[in-house]
Amino acid sequence: MKRLQIEKKDSLVCRDVDLKDVNYIDKWQRTGNSHSTLAYHTSKGSFQDFDILVEAAEAYKDHGFVLVGRTALVQECKIDQIISIENNGSLIKFKDGSELYVLKQI
Repeated sequence: MKRLQIEKKDSLVCRDVDLKDVNYIDKWQRTGNSHSTLAYHTSKGSFQDFDILVEAAEAYKDHGFVLVGRTALVQECKIDQIISIENNGSLIKFKDGSELYVLKQI
């Protein structure tokens, strides 16, 4: 999870939060015009799950995840095959048999 960013300029601080440490969960919005997200409040601060892929990609890059285009965060070690579809994106096939179509040509 990331620490609540009260201001846009606040730096991204990531941390594992164990649910047993959570005092309460509520909806939180940075501004009246922003979307709401769940906030997890602990004695060590308030946190939220990642709400955009770029943030998750940054936090999970050391765990083998890569951002594919703007639509998916993929764990590389789970990929079995990537099929490039001419001028129409790519199909990622995973070792478990599941598939993901992405708009990015890989």
